[in-house]
Amino acid sequence: MNVAVASRLAVSPYARRLARDRNLPLEALRGSGPDGRILAADVLGFIPVDAPGELPAAAPAPSIAASSVAAFATSIALGALRELLAALESSGKVFDIDDILLRAAGSAFIEMSGAAKAGESPVALELGNRQVLFATTSGMPLTSLRAMRLAAQADARDDSQRPAALSVRLLPPSDIRPVMMPLLPGRAMRLTVSVGTAGDQAECLVTADTASFDETSSTAWLAALKSAVEHPLRLFV
Repeated sequence: MNVAVASRLAVSPYARRLARDRNLPLEALRGSGPDGRILAADVLGFIPVDAPGELPAAAPAPSIAASSVAAFATSIALGALRELLAALESSGKVFDIDDILLRAAGSAFIEMSGAAKAGESPVALELGNRQVLFATTSGMPLTSLRAMRLAAQADARDDSQRPAALSVRLLPPSDIRPVMMPLLPGRAMRLTVSVGTAGDQAECLVTADTASFDETSSTAWLAALKSAVEHPLRLFV
């Protein structure tokens, strides 16, 4: 790597560490942050381009030992959230669980410590066969976040090709819940949420690329998400 060139690039510390761990030259990355700053999501979503005329290498045989995907699940009680949303609705302020999940996901990243923190990375909401990105879900007022989500659902925008640390999928109400979900391209984590038909509990499944988020970080993130949803008042501050 040309050290002089690399030193002039605007790179977040976590993105620099990820690039070093993956032996990726910083000058090969395109930053999506302010003024072209390279963020962790840019490293996680980087897809190398084959050199012209070069045949792609044969894919290695699948190996269980080489797998770097882990999954963790938890149940979240929704009683306090339902009461709060009902009280807000009676005063003319309507919010959906989608809004709460987006805000809670961003807040959970902020609570992660050290190099595992990815609060600077966008969160993608899965809408059928497309995704929309929200860049600052942790600090954005819920009213603004809801307005952005409704606007995104109304148009045909698809951010599937843009990098994000996490994608969030809310399944239709059902008593059947998934036990494993694949990661989406360019995403290091995937949160799948299934709300029971009674509406008083949600089953949450996190699938994570352990090369980006190790088991300790993934379980800590899921625990922070659970706490935020079960104690929702803090999400409105």
